[in-house]
Amino acid sequence: MPRRAKLLLAVTALCCFATVFAFPMEGFTMDHQCRCLSTTNSYINSRWFQRIEILPAGPHCRNIEIIITLKDKKTVCVDPEADWVQKLINKVIKRQKSVKK
Repeated sequence: MPRRAKLLLAVTALCCFATVFAFPMEGFTMDHQCRCLSTTNSYINSRWFQRIEILPAGPHCRNIEIIITLKDKKTVCVDPEADWVQKLINKVIKRQKSVKK
């Protein structure tokens, strides 16, 4: 094979290889990771809540994450296994069911 053909083949292979790895693959990007590095069990009064996010386990993170945004704009990750958090989740679910009816 002539030298020029080998060089053209190498450049084409390099371009194809770079294109394949330029597209992010689901589950391998840095965006898909747990948002909570640590959690707390400490009780937080619901008067301080502005928003509650419940993120189910999935490809981004294998843990269930509960993130509470407080009225002073701070975010707190709470342990989903804590008793007070379980009671809070049950209240939210009951409230959502009563609103849908």
